[in-house]
Amino acid sequence: MQEASYKIYNASAGSGKTYVLSKEYIKTILSSTHSFKQILAITFTNKAVNEMKQRIVQSLFEFSKTKSKNEASAMFLDIMKELNIDATSLQEKSKKVLKNILHNYAFFDISTIDKFTHRLIRTFAKDLKLPQNFEVVLDTSLLLDEAVSSLINKAGTNKKLTKVLLDFAIEKIDDDKSWDIAIDLNKIGKLLFNENQAKHLETLKSKSLDDFLKLKKDLLQEISKIEDGVKDVAKNTLLLIEELGFEFSDFPRATLPNHFKKITEGLFEPSKLYNNKLEQNLMDNEIVKKTISKPTEELSKQLLECYIAIKKLLYSRAFYKNAYKNLVPLTVLNAIQQEVKNIQKEKDQLSISEFNTIISNEIKNQPAPFIYERLGEKYRHYFVDEFQDTSEMQWNNLTPLMSNALESEDLSGKTGSLFLVGDAKQAIYRWRGGKAEQFLNLANNKTNPFVIPPNINNLPNNYRSYEEIIQFNNSFFTTTSPFLNNVSYKDLFIQGNKQGSSTKKGGLVSLTFLEEENSEDENYCEKVLDTIHSVKKDGYTYNDICIITRKKKHGVLIANFLMQHKIPIVSSES
Repeated sequence: MQEASYKIYNASAGSGKTYVLSKEYIKTILSSTHSFKQILAITFTNKAVNEMKQRIVQSLFEFSKTKSKNEASAMFLDIMKELNIDATSLQEKSKKVLKNILHNYAFFDISTIDKFTHRLIRTFAKDLKLPQNFEVVLDTSLLLDEAVSSLINKAGTNKKLTKVLLDFAIEKIDDDKSWDIAIDLNKIGKLLFNENQAKHLETLKSKSLDDFLKLKKDLLQEISKIEDGVKDVAKNTLLLIEELGFEFSDFPRATLPNHFKKITEGLFEPSKLYNNKLEQNLMDNEIVKKTISKPTEELSKQLLECYIAIKKLLYSRAFYKNAYKNLVPLTVLNAIQQEVKNIQKEKDQLSISEFNTIISNEIKNQPAPFIYERLGEKYRHYFVDEFQDTSEMQWNNLTPLMSNALESEDLSGKTGSLFLVGDAKQAIYRWRGGKAEQFLNLANNKTNPFVIPPNINNLPNNYRSYEEIIQFNNSFFTTTSPFLNNVSYKDLFIQGNKQGSSTKKGGLVSLTFLEEENSEDENYCEKVLDTIHSVKKDGYTYNDICIITRKKKHGVLIANFLMQHKIPIVSSES
């Protein structure tokens, strides 16, 4: 009976993910001497690639030297049991496979996802009308900076563009901000290289400068209309208060009439108007001093309605203002993109952030056999590590190839395989398109892009950390999970934080909250120094101690402070 071909491992921190991944990979390559040529293992960093290669080669080397069960490692015994073979057979197979890998190392395909997509694009460069020897741009900020500078230099040659840029510079000066518009254009230009924004930017491609200028005019009209409207409502509310015989001094600190007076004088920022308890007081009819007779419920209700009507309008105005503020950079976004394209064409460049979009638009829909033919090899087995950091586009681009492997048979009647491993709680690449929800949905069986159902496994124990640390993490995240609004995240942090501990007993977690007597920085530094002295007394050495800070500047601060107190440190920040 063939083992499950599609496996998902939900692996929390320290749960033996690398062990399971290496074991599954080795089981696959031992099934046939040359099967390693049909495997593509994908991870996210070059460091992880090297570690995985080293671990597999090292394991095979150890297996090839293992002659009996007595001297066998835990992985050796596990593979013996799962493949149902004896120690001698496993040793011989390992020796042959290791020799084949070393003699054909170029086919030992463990790669970052970016490197694999680069290979795909390089293969289809001619079809995509790309230069055959294009240069990959890793640092897009330099490319963007050059494009923005080129665009600004064109001011004066295009009347409409020149007017847009000049008006924007003047508006910035009026708002007491730097006139330098390059900062704002660089900021908005980053959207061009962000996979998360690709769908939204697609809708802007057809928009011209005139479309944006019309929108700008409409927004200004709407903002002006709201401002005139709220001023009228505020004036009428003040008149109503006076007509009913109330003086400003009848209200505690004259808060209510002053609120409407500020609006008539042109104060429209919600942050300055709605940072008090005025709305609640209106609802409770507690708006005048206790020595003054309360207004009727009808009047109080009328005042509350005016207050809420103005509040809604001012928040709408704030929304329009925010849209208007970002409109000019957005107006020239297409122009920035054109400048980027011109520079890339001139220098035969392609930014790494474009890879997934190009594959999605041009290559993904090609038949899988055709893609394999162009690549020069056919993968039957896929391993994806840190799946929670895979972007939606990356996953959609890989799905057709994986589907072909899972749903077709080779000459011996065996299907290919897919092995996914990840932990949604450790997703750190959302800023570059990583979508943890994909892994959540696959692991919870909510979605499945393949015909074959997955075999879902959880790795329950943490073998890396000490017992007290595991218990603290379980308790902390379970306790805080009710504060999450997203139901999926809430369930993840309740169900996903039930890790068991291994044989490592003990450990300590201590939380200290500092009083702000002196400067905050000084307090932190002093407390770190006290902690170092404390653990030194407990018999630990300096190389047992690691200090992690949230920001780089805090790392520099603590490093300098510790050096002043003769504490030896190793830090790139010092």
